[in-house]
Amino acid sequence: MKKYFIKYTFEFLVIVMGITVSFWLNNWNESLKEITIEKDLVNLLISDLENKKKENISDVKIFNNGIKRFTQVINTWETTTEIDTTDLKPMLNYLGMDIVKFNEKSPIYSSLSNTKLWDNLPNDLVDDVNQLYRNSYAGLKLEFDKISESNTYCKLHFLLPNDLIDLERETSVIYKIVQNVDKEYVLYIKLILNSVQKIKSTTEGIIYETENLIGNLKNYNKLNHQ
Repeated sequence: MKKYFIKYTFEFLVIVMGITVSFWLNNWNESLKEITIEKDLVNLLISDLENKKKENISDVKIFNNGIKRFTQVINTWETTTEIDTTDLKPMLNYLGMDIVKFNEKSPIYSSLSNTKLWDNLPNDLVDDVNQLYRNSYAGLKLEFDKISESNTYCKLHFLLPNDLIDLERETSVIYKIVQNVDKEYVLYIKLILNSVQKIKSTTEGIIYETENLIGNLKNYNKLNHQ
């Protein structure tokens, strides 16, 4: 009986150990799957942020070009009291442009909000992500909207009343019209210059914020998902 007891006890222990190891391996595999999924989700978020940053950098280049040209018009006026005809048509086009926009929404960020990613990320990192997507991008969109509203006002109260909508005519014809409202024209140029300088500064701040967040997310993946 003692021999059989030892034998069956040993077999029982082997079975229990087998079940325990199997259970442990299953949990380990599930854990690995979760880690891999989390790493992929973080990388997806990083990719989205990098695309947003590229868009912001492209916008800054456009802003710099506009600032340079607006400043030239103002400097020419202040030194000669003459209208700079070099970019007259493009300047009038800028003043009436109503397609200025920034898409602050991100399908990727929205889709990630329904995942378990936020349960594992450190709170400060989650706060930084939400701050950028919900506040910084939303604030930037408001500034774009303000420029668009300002341009619409300029179109209705300056360009349209003074027959400066049609830019297909000769520059000399348009110049004669602008000469009659030169001071008002320069004031609108100063207004858009001020707006573009502000939005450029905001965009540059967001680029810096985005770069820091990307770096922190990459460090998180490096430290937790080797």
